[in-house]
Amino acid sequence: MRIVAGKYKKTNLKTLEGDEITRPTRDMVREALFSSITVHNETRFLDLFAGSGAIGIEALSRGAADVVFNDHNRDAVKIICDNLEKVRENRRVLNLEYEACLRELKDAQFDYIYADPPYAFQEYDNVFGLVREYNVLKKKGIMIVEVRKDTQLPAYPGYICFKERRYGINKLLYYRKEEEQ
Repeated sequence: MRIVAGKYKKTNLKTLEGDEITRPTRDMVREALFSSITVHNETRFLDLFAGSGAIGIEALSRGAADVVFNDHNRDAVKIICDNLEKVRENRRVLNLEYEACLRELKDAQFDYIYADPPYAFQEYDNVFGLVREYNVLKKKGIMIVEVRKDTQLPAYPGYICFKERRYGINKLLYYRKEEEQ
């Protein structure tokens, strides 16, 4: 896996073996994701289920001011730290379950929250509820969820899904807070 664009373009990253614990987001999906959002020198980004850290490092490569990485798997956190060292970035890396991570980041106010949990994950309603409860997403922030293309997520109270894009076996769902439409 490599960084697609920005100052770390073509940097190869480590990943965990297999896709049971993490499943790296393909280059094509990362390119499409970052072509659809605006990242600049004031952007705050949370990679909630970070895996190898590729999404967050891509955000840094494209100029994000701050990226927080989280993964509950210790091996994944080690890979994230190795990858950050490779691009000479010293960033906050948390080794927490998503609930504890969101609680830890209460009122942090991110522009983007990227959630790409394992395919078997079923607790999306809890993620959305905790993001709201802990006030982690900025007023005009966007939460992006990566799922299998055949996964149907229900409507979540307080959020509007305003965009859906399919890429091979995956899709990206983009959400805003309801009151911001």
